Amino acid sequence: MKRLLAFIFVFVLVISIFYVLMHKNGRDPRTAAETVMRAFEMTGAVTVSSEVYIRGRAADFRPDEETSLGLLRELAAGIGEGRSGDPACSPIDTDFAAGHEINCIIDENKKIHMTVLEQKEPGTGSMLLISLLDISGEPAPARYAEAMSSVLEKHGIGHEINITVAGFVEGKLDDDETADVFDRAMKSAGALRIEGMDDNGLVSISAFSPNISGYLRTGGKKVNFSMASRYNSFEDRTYIWIASPVITAEY
Repeated sequence: MKRLLAFIFVFVLVISIFYVLMHKNGRDPRTAAETVMRAFEMTGAVTVSSEVYIRGRAADFRPDEETSLGLLRELAAGIGEGRSGDPACSPIDTDFAAGHEINCIIDENKKIHMTVLEQKEPGTGSMLLISLLDISGEPAPARYAEAMSSVLEKHGIGHEINITVAGFVEGKLDDDETADVFDRAMKSAGALRIEGMDDNGLVSISAFSPNISGYLRTGGKKVNFSMASRYNSFEDRTYIWIASPVITAEY
């Protein structure tokens, strides 16, 4: 129970922070996803996975099991590939929120995880976290994001979408090679570096691209494009992540 309460607290905190930071200026998920994919292709990395991660709010959406399952089935159908299996639904009920956590396997490469919560305080509405993971190696995040956004808009669910693509290059990149990979991706996205770090093999940057609508503000600066790389000595591969606006996957 304590673990569940901790999860709920983190969920609410993440939603709150995201909505405070995200500038509402008509963010276009397709354009952001296409920019990320083009930039990733410029790295020369082999694609491993992509994630379309959605944070949403709705004043009138009721997170009962039937409604939640219906929404998830619409999202899966909107993606339009494979034949999804039966969703697995688990109820969530705490002193301050109730809802459902649902998992659905679309095919052997894609799955959706969705958490829907309604706070018990009157007038607070429902919150949603939706993650579509694709490990096919040939993801189409622009199409996924557009299809899922269309379903949520139909239900009047306000939302923000985060796109992350991950992959690897063989071997360990030296500093110059890493800089070259980052420069090619940044140039493709038309992005300007805002800040970065190099910590024990983990290299990451935050940047701003005028080609992507919408942005977060961190330290008063606009950010909507992120990159990271880390060498895995066990596999002898350098993993690369590119995202908009931020990397949500563990790296």
